[in-house]
Amino acid sequence: MSNLAMTEPDDQTRTTAPVQAIQRAVAILRCFSEKEPELGVTAISLHLGLHKSTVSRILATLQFEGLVSQNSETSKYRLGLGLVSLAGVALGRLDVRGLAQPHLPSLAELTGETINISVLDGNECMIIEREASPKSIQYLGWIGRRTPVHCTSSGKVFLAYSTPAQCAAILSSDLQSYTQHTIVDRRELEACLPEIRDKGFAVVHGEFEVGFCDIAVPIKNHLQEVIATVSISGPTFRMEKETLDTFIQPLCKTAATVSSQLGYHG
Repeated sequence: MSNLAMTEPDDQTRTTAPVQAIQRAVAILRCFSEKEPELGVTAISLHLGLHKSTVSRILATLQFEGLVSQNSETSKYRLGLGLVSLAGVALGRLDVRGLAQPHLPSLAELTGETINISVLDGNECMIIEREASPKSIQYLGWIGRRTPVHCTSSGKVFLAYSTPAQCAAILSSDLQSYTQHTIVDRRELEACLPEIRDKGFAVVHGEFEVGFCDIAVPIKNHLQEVIATVSISGPTFRMEKETLDTFIQPLCKTAATVSSQLGYHG
């Protein structure tokens, strides 16, 4: 009894020690790739250095659980749809605000302007995260602020990537004029959207607030849906075309990084 007690692992060891069977199952799943979407037992066995009988048993269990499926014609295996549902649960829990926030200070420092993360809420945009400009004259947005869709860069990005039906629903009410530059003609506004989609960004000069300019790009999730935008906002006198041109690359890079963390591959 005493000898058994001495050799039994403690609770921490039992908790942290890897389970070999699970490690092998994970290793088998990781063998599949875009280049090799289908693999046979022999190929997996050679790749991992495992006996074919071991690989076969693990694949049979994974197939039973829906994590792999077998091609009836070739007898080779491929990843199963069960993994899609698991991935969807994990990806759905990712927080765009939390993922984006670490990247905002450096972008604000580089551009000298205020950075906003916005989402679409009904027919309005809402700021969910921001990093203020380091300069004394700055765009005074705030977390929770709502802005119109039809006259902001973030709003136009959402419209550009919406389906025709979604776009029509968002623009179903009368478009309010905020400045002399606000576009209130629905057809004129819709005519601008294909160019925004082609370029991948939208720029607005003084359409919502006089003296301010903003540029926005989309943030996409694993379903290739635009779920948020990242934008740069500042006074017009600091955001002339030459300056805006220098903002596009770092802005797009930030959006691409966050989108990648959300599972987007494009």
